[in-house]
Amino acid sequence: MLTTWETNRLLLRVLGPDSAAAVREYGLRSAEYHRPFDPIRPTDYWELPVVADRLVAQLLEAQSDRSLCLFISPKEDPGLVIGAVNLRNVIRGAMLGATLGYGLAPDVVGKGYMTESVRRVVEIAFDELGLHRIEANIMPRNVRSLAVVERAGFVREGLSPRYLQIAGKWEDHVRLARVSDARDE
Repeated sequence: MLTTWETNRLLLRVLGPDSAAAVREYGLRSAEYHRPFDPIRPTDYWELPVVADRLVAQLLEAQSDRSLCLFISPKEDPGLVIGAVNLRNVIRGAMLGATLGYGLAPDVVGKGYMTESVRRVVEIAFDELGLHRIEANIMPRNVRSLAVVERAGFVREGLSPRYLQIAGKWEDHVRLARVSDARDE
């Protein structure tokens, strides 16, 4: 299984438990920034053994074709984790789809890193994983996140009322999707 992909400026990698400290540091650096857009996390969510266990689980999910969780690092500093971009809930069969999720450290927001990462993950999903559809669900007030997927070619499909429980409250989400450009066979 391939575990590293590149963009012009970034490395997108599946990381194992040996990278738990770097992932933890990213999470702690970003937790307050992401709090309005995340579910309530358990109090031990960013403790090192819990992060290491989560990375092992993500490796197993990738190996079993259920998800692909990639961590983002600048090429010039590969030990620094600045974000994550994920394809979750991979469904094979007639759908060939997945859901997209992502986050970036607040100190690197506004540099185009997430748009670059999402565009690359779309290529991976369609060209390497053979998926047909990627869906993203984003709260209407998360304007920056909506702009990222729209720059990556996602189209708004509708509104899902009370879709996910975020920060302890059921939140509406805009549903966007991108479908593979490959012709139907």
